[in-house]
Amino acid sequence: MIGQRIKEIRNNNNLTQEELADGIISRTYLSLIEKGSVHPSTNVLIKLSERLNCSVNDFMQEVSHFRYNDVEILREIAYYEQKIEQGDYSSLHYFIEKEYEGVEQIPAPDSGRVHLLYAKYFKHTGDRRKLTIHIDRALELLSTVSINQAYIDAVILKVGLLAEEEAHEASLDLLEDTLYTILHFSEFDLGVIRIIFEIAQCYHECGEYLTSSRFIARIKKHSRMLNIDYRRDDLSLLEGKNLAMLGKVEELETVASQSRLPLMQLLNSYAKYRNGNIRAAEEGFKNLDSDPEMIRQDKVLSSIHEELEERLGFI
Repeated sequence: MIGQRIKEIRNNNNLTQEELADGIISRTYLSLIEKGSVHPSTNVLIKLSERLNCSVNDFMQEVSHFRYNDVEILREIAYYEQKIEQGDYSSLHYFIEKEYEGVEQIPAPDSGRVHLLYAKYFKHTGDRRKLTIHIDRALELLSTVSINQAYIDAVILKVGLLAEEEAHEASLDLLEDTLYTILHFSEFDLGVIRIIFEIAQCYHECGEYLTSSRFIARIKKHSRMLNIDYRRDDLSLLEGKNLAMLGKVEELETVASQSRLPLMQLLNSYAKYRNGNIRAAEEGFKNLDSDPEMIRQDKVLSSIHEELEERLGFI
């Protein structure tokens, strides 16, 4: 009870665990106190109470079941969503510390946004177990309302996890269900394009290159309607790999020659080789400026690289 009460007073004072513990105890030890795992000494309680501007007796009172300020929570959620959008994860642990996921008063969709923030953070830190827990919870909570961008973010994160497991069928089920639902409301919006891109990627990974190409054509159509250029480089590379695997080398050379992406240089050399322009293929392959690791990680690009290496005589 003391630990819960310390945590409550700390949150009311808008202090992080680091700020309260600084110079008194370690943050880890304070965390254990708040969880009730250890009982602090009287000396520690006195120092904590002084920093919190309260008395030790205040720690002995029952934890109040106060209602969090919903407006403040929503502001914080929006603030950290923007931080992540900008690629800034450095301060998100302060938000996670507040444990808003345990606040019963937060409506399900907003709680889903909280779990989504956690999931993005743990994806960034590489904690797959916590990422899985929070993305599943985010999907569950966000599905209680009409599909929005937060739900689409959660779907794409989940698909990324499934892709690592090569669970392509499960990925497609989730993506196509989401697309079907979105299309009930609008045929042309960014959410539609984002989901179609993931579907095209998934079919490509399944070796269904023609189907993937058809979804790419839909992306281009939607992009023209919305006058946007969604993930241009990624889309160009995906289109190029599909064309290579479908044997459409003339079309591939046209697409690849319009891009300055290093990986598209490889596809351009391949197209020139298959079109019989051996000298140009050799020159392009010799001057290839692509990351070897990125090539090795992609089964299509690695097979093309191996073929050119063998055919053109480079080691």
